[in-house]
Amino acid sequence: MYLKFIRHRGAGSGLQRGTLYSVHFQPNEKGGYNEHLTSISDAYEIPCGNAYPPPLIYPAGVVRINGFMRLTAGDRHRRVALHLINRDARERLCADVLRAIHQRDEVRIEICNNTNFNPSNR
Repeated sequence: MYLKFIRHRGAGSGLQRGTLYSVHFQPNEKGGYNEHLTSISDAYEIPCGNAYPPPLIYPAGVVRINGFMRLTAGDRHRRVALHLINRDARERLCADVLRAIHQRDEVRIEICNNTNFNPSNR
């Protein structure tokens, strides 16, 4: 499972906000691939320490914080929990991620700081 979290530009000093997408790869005629993104939900990025992780690809997991299931990403020093705003999407995604982890499938999330991101260009 491959996910992409695009941070929104202009976030204040509070929680970072962005949009979480599922990524599907499709081969193209040039021998490469195209990414097809499907929006899952807007989300708040909650730091689990003093800093947000830099834009990279991280293993993803699921934790329960304050009664809510949250997607986690980052390295051991800079981790975040993503709180999906859409409750139905959050419950479905967390169940899918837990199922994939239980089946020993890789679950990765790419965190991006793309200020000019347009999913229709993908």
